[in-house]
Amino acid sequence: MHPGKLLIGAALVCALCVAPAAFASGAGGGGMSGGGMSAMPNGGDRDPAVAYQAGVAALQAHNYTEAIREFRIVQHATPHNGAVNYALGLSYLGANDKNNARDALRRSVQDHDAPVGAHLQLALVSLDLGDRNAAVEQQSWAQTALNGCDAACGDQRRGQLQAAYDQITQALNPPTPAATPNATTPSTTTNPATTGWNFPSVADGRRSFAEAVGLLNQERYEQALVALEHAQAAVGPHPDILTYMGFASRKLGRYDQSYAYYRQALGIDPNNLGVNEYLGELYLQLGDMPRARQQLARLDALCAYGCAQREELAHWIQLASN
Repeated sequence: MHPGKLLIGAALVCALCVAPAAFASGAGGGGMSGGGMSAMPNGGDRDPAVAYQAGVAALQAHNYTEAIREFRIVQHATPHNGAVNYALGLSYLGANDKNNARDALRRSVQDHDAPVGAHLQLALVSLDLGDRNAAVEQQSWAQTALNGCDAACGDQRRGQLQAAYDQITQALNPPTPAATPNATTPSTTTNPATTGWNFPSVADGRRSFAEAVGLLNQERYEQALVALEHAQAAVGPHPDILTYMGFASRKLGRYDQSYAYYRQALGIDPNNLGVNEYLGELYLQLGDMPRARQQLARLDALCAYGCAQREELAHWIQLASN
């Protein structure tokens, strides 16, 4: 897919205004190929984006039982999503259920794009539960991430990494009361000032999504991923956001991450045309023609009367076969 095909129009931006819980567009189709966002496959409270935003509202209202219920709905749809598991972990922390919080945070940090705060909170709750080694592991992660944070990493992330490293280090080596009688040791909390991560508003998410599309058109894939993560934090996991993330990762040569994003998207909406097309293109890039043809067959089944996504993938398969 040529970056120039990634277009966003006024209709999409308006759709984000009137349907913030799920990036919806009357254009239909599959994500980037058609230039519009697809509607979520399921409505109501089983819609992961709707449940995510309900969970955010409950968490911010300190209704932790309801937040846990909503985020578990989202987690069922996207079990390996770092942001979702982090939000669930924060909800358990708010409810003072530290064992379940640790489990959710462990799942979160297994995702390559987990919020920095997930690593911080995992370290702190592990210390609370007597697991110093787990906290040291997260301290080492923060140090390694800091060392690798170059210009493309950005000042904001560098600041988050430094803050997380400093707080974990302080928690591992608390000052003695005699030396600093007013000192406090960092502890697990849902306060954004110490989690290193906050929930952007839906309006912020809309702006981030539009920004991400522009960055993709400019082939600024690293920055686009940051904007897309911000959009996801605002509205929750949506197949088209995840498809953009997979596209950017593929352009950066991060094929495993790209595949993971596409699989998450298909977990939410198996019939999403854009995801099925781009997964086929990823297989082509990896030299796996049989699986690329499987994706073409899938699009044949989904597009009874033909569709742009099917034709696009067929075009690339034909070129690769010559």
